Amino acid sequence: MKKILLIIAVLLAIGTLFNLKANAQTVTGNVPLSIVLSDAFSITLGATPDVVFTYSTAADYASSKTVAKTNHFTVVSNKPYSVAVKAATEFNVIAGNATPVSLSVVQVSIDPSTPTTGATYATPALTTTNQALVTTASPTLAGTYNVNYTIPTAAGLIGKVAGTYATNVVYTVTQP
Repeated sequence: MKKILLIIAVLLAIGTLFNLKANAQTVTGNVPLSIVLSDAFSITLGATPDVVFTYSTAADYASSKTVAKTNHFTVVSNKPYSVAVKAATEFNVIAGNATPVSLSVVQVSIDPSTPTTGATYATPALTTTNQALVTTASPTLAGTYNVNYTIPTAAGLIGKVAGTYATNVVYTVTQP
């Protein structure tokens, strides 16, 4: 009789456990999740952006000059982009010059050591209007560019009054 009562007690205990699981309830809640994307792009100049050409000897005037700027600027863009270059103004005029130094004596180019961005590069002469420098570059989180500034011939500098001719170079990033 004790065995029968023990078996009945075990069966009741098992039945109760299964019944508790069968009566368990679940509640769910929905949480909205959104990702909001905006067009994002920027350009940041490197640590030493200044470009200086010095012509102090006859030999300087006899050959082309290039100022290479490693890590000159970095672009961040979440979409394909292009970079244009221009001068903010013409070179300053120094008293005594019949004609000022033309911006076009300086060419700007992307150095071949720049990591591949899938872009097309150009070598524009400086003007006061935007000139394509980088076109159809791939989206990037940190596209760093090495830039060369070149004066291929000093012919445009001959006959000018000694002094410092200066302007600011402006880079503009655009997304299509």
